[in-house]
Amino acid sequence: MVQITERAGVELRRLLTDNFAQPQQGVRLRLNQAGGLAMTIDVPHSGDSIIRRDNQPVLIVDGRLSARLAQRVLDFPARSGGGFTLGWRASAPATVSDGSA
Repeated sequence: MVQITERAGVELRRLLTDNFAQPQQGVRLRLNQAGGLAMTIDVPHSGDSIIRRDNQPVLIVDGRLSARLAQRVLDFPARSGGGFTLGWRASAPATVSDGSA
């Protein structure tokens, strides 16, 4: 499942408020006709992955994208010029054992 940063969560909520979204609606991450990613306001559908904040949908990931975005992080960095970015999750550091007990 894609993860979202705190900044992205705040911006997703702002988008929902600014667009008068209903409580059951969230921002849907989906494929557009050209095969790129797009965002729309929608309700969850069967098979979708849903990220909730305060028991309200914030991000809805189209079911066809969930597996492809499993290792991604949605962010809204201030330096991005006002847009969302979709980066890779940081790998967990490898555990190294020196053989001592």
